[in-house]
Amino acid sequence: MVKSAAERKAAQRARQSATGTRKLELQLDQQEMVMLEQNCMARRPGRDPYDLNEYVTMLIRRDNAELQHLLKIVGHCGKCGDKAPVTSCPCVGEAACWVTNGWQELKLTV
Repeated sequence: MVKSAAERKAAQRARQSATGTRKLELQLDQQEMVMLEQNCMARRPGRDPYDLNEYVTMLIRRDNAELQHLLKIVGHCGKCGDKAPVTSCPCVGEAACWVTNGWQELKLTV
């Protein structure tokens, strides 16, 4: 028996749910879209460009690897001694406190 479009879509959603795959809607302005498409091509010269999904997922994985590396080297809070990243500290507001200034080592910059 042939499945209807709704049945096929339901089966696809069930497969994705079983593997933990989630759909993400991303809103990009025209300039960001041009940059994304250019980068997909520039990162694979002479070959088929990266698929947009593939490129974005690789950026996420690359950023995660960089973050894990940073977390290993950022050290401890200069006041309470807790290992960074510290989410709360009784010394927040003091210059040596990681919550006050140290978190900036982890923030994304352009």
